[in-house]
Amino acid sequence: MDMIKKLPQELLDKVLLSKDQFERIDPLFSGKLVSVFYDLRVILYLGVLLLTSGLGILVYQNIGDIGHLLSIIFLIALTTVCYWFVMTRAVPYSNNIVKHPIPYYDYIVLLASLLLITVLGYAQFQYEILDDAMGITTLITAAIFFYTAYRFDHLGVLSLGITAFASFWSISISPMKWYSGDFIEASNLHVTGIFFSIGMASIAMFLDRKNIKQHFTFSILNINALIFFVSTLTGLFSEEWSIIYYLLVVGGCAFSYYVARYKRSFLFLLYAFLAAYVATTYLIFDVLRLDDIIFWFFYSVFSCGGFVYFIVKFKNHFKR
Repeated sequence: MDMIKKLPQELLDKVLLSKDQFERIDPLFSGKLVSVFYDLRVILYLGVLLLTSGLGILVYQNIGDIGHLLSIIFLIALTTVCYWFVMTRAVPYSNNIVKHPIPYYDYIVLLASLLLITVLGYAQFQYEILDDAMGITTLITAAIFFYTAYRFDHLGVLSLGITAFASFWSISISPMKWYSGDFIEASNLHVTGIFFSIGMASIAMFLDRKNIKQHFTFSILNINALIFFVSTLTGLFSEEWSIIYYLLVVGGCAFSYYVARYKRSFLFLLYAFLAAYVATTYLIFDVLRLDDIIFWFFYSVFSCGGFVYFIVKFKNHFKR
């Protein structure tokens, strides 16, 4: 550490730096200047979340005094102002990372999106106006979030869009089962999750190949990798077609390995390893019916050792 602090002075002594350059970089190496960029971002994001939460609490506690209609009008007006602000100050669309015109622009975009959810949730809770169109409303909300994320280059709103789109599919599988109370038991959500995650991953890879918001690809694939592996493992544990679901897990692991190499991400390699380990262990136990205690003892020892070796060998091969 001391050597790093002395580096600018050594470069200055060797006439590799000018006096002006030395005065610019020496405070950075000596620690006199400290970046608070991420600290400020965290504070601003917390501020947005606290504001939206506070508005919800305010409405809930004073609903008898200010009235439902006045509350929802206020929320709609605030949402409209936020969207008007981000649209009027938006830079032209770009497929690459966008540098916003003002430092707090990202937070206004996030605030507008969260307020939109608040308005829709409040309208449904109080007036139940969306009961007959819950699915289409969720789909429209997802479309708005996707547009907002891509138009204004916002990863947080992109996550909201993926969540809303996933909610649309889970609600619209069987409305009758939803109302009868046995939706979870009869809807085979893990099958929907498999198709949903494959579809979203395919779209993400297509957009990535077209150089459209390539910095979004990692987040989309990350969310859908979790959905895919949870869905396939659920099918493996709960249905008779174990081999088919196991093959799906293997296919997902192969794709995760490809993404890990393509995006230089250790996280996807970890997903592939854990999913393959869980699926293989279950297949040995359930299908092959091996109940030998000695076998499982050695299996546990060697598999744990293999996991440690995996972490040590590959953790430094990827940058993320």
